[in-house]
Amino acid sequence: MQTREVQVVLEAPGAADVMAAGILRDFSLGDRVKRAAIVIAGSVLLAGTLIPIPIIHLLGIPLVLITGILMAGRQLASVARLQPLRIACPKCGARNRVGGGFGFRSVVGGIDRTCDSCRRSLTLRITDR
Repeated sequence: MQTREVQVVLEAPGAADVMAAGILRDFSLGDRVKRAAIVIAGSVLLAGTLIPIPIIHLLGIPLVLITGILMAGRQLASVARLQPLRIACPKCGARNRVGGGFGFRSVVGGIDRTCDSCRRSLTLRITDR
């Protein structure tokens, strides 16, 4: 896992861009496979705990396993994760939390999101310093 400092820019049509410093973690193929394996193992263990529960095990086990497979696929597709930070909305000025979570499939180009407060469409761009 490689860590680097980046410039995080939050853009909105008709408003000045807001910038902040952030830390981006790039995942190698080995890191992504390891993260996916952990998710699969967790879903298998959780599905195993549902075995003795009557009726719930009929739907619960397949749903947990399918969800685990989908989440593992998401882990395999994530190439980088931005360390969580708060950045102001260019339109309303409310602080938005960006980063964290499963990560991004790509950090090239813009990442569409909405403001937590005013629900306007925003674009998140990550560039090297």
